[in-house]
Order: sequence, then C-alpha cells, then structure tokens
Amino acid sequence: MHSWHDFHITGYAVDGKRRELVFDLEWPYDPSAEPKRAKLGFSGVECYFLEHDLGGNIVYSFEERPLREFLTEWTDRFEAECQWGWPKFWRPVPHPKRPVEVEREESLQTLSSMQLRCIELSSSYGLSGWILAEGSHHSSMDV
Repeated sequence: MHSWHDFHITGYAVDGKRRELVFDLEWPYDPSAEPKRAKLGFSGVECYFLEHDLGGNIVYSFEERPLREFLTEWTDRFEAECQWGWPKFWRPVPHPKRPVEVEREESLQTLSSMQLRCIELSSSYGLSGWILAEGSHHSSMDV
C-alpha cells in the first residue's frame, strides 16, 4: 500500500451501511507532483478507530500491521468498551466469562476468517487510528 506520507487529509467520510470509509487526500507542496488530490477508500470495513482530528491533518503513513500484534495492543481498550458493544467482534453477547487470552485468540480467528487487514494511520500532525477492512483502493482526483 502507498504510504501517502505528507499528504494532507482534507476530509473523510464513513458509510456504515456500505461498510466504507474514504479519506480525501491532497498534496499541497510541489505543484507538478502527481497526484495532487486523491481518494483513499477502504471497503468491507468491520471496525475503525480515529482520534486527534485537528481539521488539518498530515499523514505520516498508512501501513498494514499484523492482526495478532494489533489485538494484543488493544486488548485492554476492547475489554473496557465491549460492555457497550464495541468492537462487535470482541466478546459476543451475552458477554461470556472467559480469559482475555481466549477472547483474543477467538477474535484473531474471526477476523482472519473474514480476511480482514488492519491498516494503521500514523500522523505527522493530527488524525491517527486504524481500520479493519477487507480491502483498499485509491483514485486520483487531478483534472
């Protein structure tokens, strides 16, 4: 996946019904660079987490990371939030009493069987987070 390093995020939209998340990206530096504007979309979105939106955000990278590593890092947060149903793949309702190691392994199997990828958005300034999605695509918006 292209890293989109130093592109600015000028907006993003979530379509829950279609399970899509789209970022509007812009390159404000070299006017001869291609593309100057692009849309980076994620399809088959199962879950996402975005924070620190400053209105003007600069991408450091979009990078895939291993699901097991991701689940290990986020276990405590998922445990705290699952009582409100987030994320959907963690501790199905009713919440069974089982060790987090079992929950993490079952979640890994579920996400892997759905062929989901974890894409982490790292930021030089502003918005950061992650997306669990089946696929990604981008298109140039230059005229």
